[in-house]
Amino acid sequence: MREHIVFLGTQLENERHRSKEKSDFLRRLLHPEDLGHAVTPEVRKLAYAIINNEFNEQRDQENNK
Repeated sequence: MREHIVFLGTQLENERHRSKEKSDFLRRLLHPEDLGHAVTPEVRKLAYAIINNEFNEQRDQENNK
């Protein structure tokens, strides 16, 4: 049982790390002095929508606690 708990904790941390990497990449797509200059407005709009939705979901989860 303990091994399974440790395994699940490790998987959770790995998923958090991957999620942060994805969010960081999306923020770079939005930043005009980073990758933002190389992407179309449609891509920037989509990246902004994804980040905004993620923020709203986190806020809703915190409000439900």
